Amino acid sequence: MNIELFFSAYSTTSQVMFPILVFIIILLIRDLAKYSKISDKIHKKLENISEQIEDSGYKRKPKENLFIFIERYLKKQTKD
Repeated sequence: MNIELFFSAYSTTSQVMFPILVFIIILLIRDLAKYSKISDKIHKKLENISEQIEDSGYKRKPKENLFIFIERYLKKQTKD
C-alpha cells in the first residue's frame, strides 16, 4: 500500500512538472537565441569600428582581436 501511494504521488508530480519543465526549457532557448542575435549585432558594430580605424591609417597587428585593437587605438588617442 505504501509503495502504491508513493508511485501515485510520483506519477502525478511528474505529469504536472513535465510540461512546466518543457515550458522553462523553451523560454530558455528563446532567451539564448535573443542574446545570440544581440551578440552578432555587437560583433558587427565592432568590426565596422575596427575597419574605420584601419581606414584612418592605424594598422592592426596579426592575430589581434577586435577588443585589443580598439583598446590600443583608444589608448594611443588619449596619449596624444
